[in-house]
Amino acid sequence: MATAHGDDEGHEHITRSPNFPSGATEKDRFDGGCSWVVCIAGFLIQCIVCAQGNLSGLIFTAVLNEYNNTSRSQTAWVTALAAGVSDGFAMIPAILGNRFGFANVIMLGGVICAVGMFTSSFAPNIYVLYLTYGLVWGFGSCLCNCAALFVLPHFFSARIGLANGIVFFGAPVGTLALTPFVAYLLQRVRLARTFQILAGIQLVIMFSGFMIRLAPSPPPSPPSKSDQLHIKNERKSGFDWTIFKNKGYMTFVVALCLFMPTYLVPYVHLVRLAEDSGIDPIQAALLINFVAFGSVIVRPFFGKLMDMRYVNRLTALQITLLLLSVFTTLVPIATNYEWLATYAFLFGFLEGCFVISLPLIVQDLVEKKQQAFALGSLFCFRSIPMTAGPSIAGWIYDVTQSYNVAFFSAGVVTVLSTCVMFLVPLFKNRSYSKQRETIQVARNSELCHKENIVAKETCL
Repeated sequence: MATAHGDDEGHEHITRSPNFPSGATEKDRFDGGCSWVVCIAGFLIQCIVCAQGNLSGLIFTAVLNEYNNTSRSQTAWVTALAAGVSDGFAMIPAILGNRFGFANVIMLGGVICAVGMFTSSFAPNIYVLYLTYGLVWGFGSCLCNCAALFVLPHFFSARIGLANGIVFFGAPVGTLALTPFVAYLLQRVRLARTFQILAGIQLVIMFSGFMIRLAPSPPPSPPSKSDQLHIKNERKSGFDWTIFKNKGYMTFVVALCLFMPTYLVPYVHLVRLAEDSGIDPIQAALLINFVAFGSVIVRPFFGKLMDMRYVNRLTALQITLLLLSVFTTLVPIATNYEWLATYAFLFGFLEGCFVISLPLIVQDLVEKKQQAFALGSLFCFRSIPMTAGPSIAGWIYDVTQSYNVAFFSAGVVTVLSTCVMFLVPLFKNRSYSKQRETIQVARNSELCHKENIVAKETCL
């Protein structure tokens, strides 16, 4: 029988820790105590990697001040390139994780992140930062962040939404902690020394990967005929190409790519917009904290909400994007700090709902054996428009000397993306409905089990 550690039959390399007992039940195999160790490790990775990405506004302003002869569109490429690479190479951790183990991929990513951040401190010009921060650190963050997400379905089933919510909860928590710390460092020791200190913090990622390596991995269920077909495709090329025949999944990819040019615009340009409006730089930097605070509030609860049987995950995402488009369109009329802080909070709240929805919707659209490849492909496709978005907004500012057109356009494009998502249910593969029903039965049985326990305790 295949194990979760990667013999040729199962082709699943997750960790190298001891297996569960051969007689383990479904409840023991998933959503158990060891699974939450993996969840905590993912939380720590998000605290470091995604929080660093959320500080794009601070890094953008610091780089703009450090290299005075660069335009805003050129400067925006530093953080935008890092974000694009972090998603654009997402297929690499999917393939390497299935081959060598996701824990090993995470630890390798932590080392690369530290190297990229440390070498960025010696960059003599912005073009070297494109390489060290944009490419090297971006690739390291891709390895550890994506691997931490791809490993979750191997440890969770009925509570996968809650697990995603807890993992993604790390990003706003880390942002709240790092924003004042990094702002203080940039004021006192400047950009180069700040990069060196952040390089040391990246090593926490290696500890998180080691935690996942020690967690016992559940043995996989016996493969079905469709699973055997996917395994055969993986053996031929290292990648399961059948996901691109899933019309529902590909429609969702197209809709998401329409939205992604707008995604990083507030992260990169909101702080500078506040400074241009006459707001003190320290207060402007704290807008990132408002984003993080809004995200902190919603992520765990929204993940739990998405596990409920009556919640349509795609509809929830559409409502989220529609509200986000309205608030983003109104940014040009936010002329004081209070309004900008309100927008930052609402953006963080809705962005938290958005990031939790993505992996869960992908899991609804593809089969379990395809989830890592499907999510990796989604990240890869969305990286191109996401990378270009902040630079396009910077170019619009350079031409018009105003952010009004950039934020208004972002709101309109988000509405268009929401409309395209109405086509996803029309093309959704019927073959996946059986697996979705199985997952739903698992959720219902768990709820019934809890209700029986409560009833017995009441009788006693």
